[in-house]
Amino acid sequence: MVAKFEDSSHQLWHCETVDGPMVLKLCNHQTVETSTFWRGMNQLFAINFPASLAYIDKTHDFVSEHGELQIPEFIASEASVFVLARYVDGEDVDVEHVSDDMVIQLANHLAKLHQSKRSHWGAFHNAEFLSEQWPIKLQQPIKTLAKNYSSSIAEPILQQALQQAAQLKLDTFSPIMLDLRWDQMLHQQGKLSAIVDMDAFVIGPRELELVLLEYQLSQHQADIFKQSYQAKTDWPDLTQQRYCYRVLLFLMNSLGETNIEKWMNAEIRWR
Repeated sequence: MVAKFEDSSHQLWHCETVDGPMVLKLCNHQTVETSTFWRGMNQLFAINFPASLAYIDKTHDFVSEHGELQIPEFIASEASVFVLARYVDGEDVDVEHVSDDMVIQLANHLAKLHQSKRSHWGAFHNAEFLSEQWPIKLQQPIKTLAKNYSSSIAEPILQQALQQAAQLKLDTFSPIMLDLRWDQMLHQQGKLSAIVDMDAFVIGPRELELVLLEYQLSQHQADIFKQSYQAKTDWPDLTQQRYCYRVLLFLMNSLGETNIEKWMNAEIRWR
């Protein structure tokens, strides 16, 4: 199957089997080793990707049971090598044609997952860090990735991010997907039919996932999302966390933006 991105962490193979169609994901180690996204993920959450593929069944089981959207049925996996899952019907979601129904579906799905509250955070299969460690460990990938970034990050931006990170005080964490994008989903007849990528699920602040999503919604979509989300659970205050999370997500190359000023000045959808 054709990779969606040049830096995709896996090669995808569509397999016809006696038990029906499957998708085999083979880990691309060379890509993972040079990925700033996975460097940030491994440093912050200690997930040890791609060795964490050995435990990805736990993610599949949880999201399948507690989420609102379909995910591929887990078949098998091996640490650092592959994941085999049942093929899911649907077409790739086109960002330009995201319907209000899709936004509502996603809001309901995330709200449901975010209702699962944890006192510890970290790798999905081994969330061992205390809440007090979040502001400390959050600063580490920001410093490391900024130091290794291809072009310099203005010192005031970096310092403001580190100062905000140091002041964070969080009590609860939830399952979040840190490569949450529309292209990780499938649709059928205008409705989301599945989320197909489980690799980057961790236990972390739901605010971090919402800041990532904020970049991908129009104001109209953001309003619909918030209304639907609030119908299921409380809405968090992003004000005191948004800046440092934006810097982190930029340094992790989460959506491919290379202009730090454009990224930091992007429209705030949720006040």
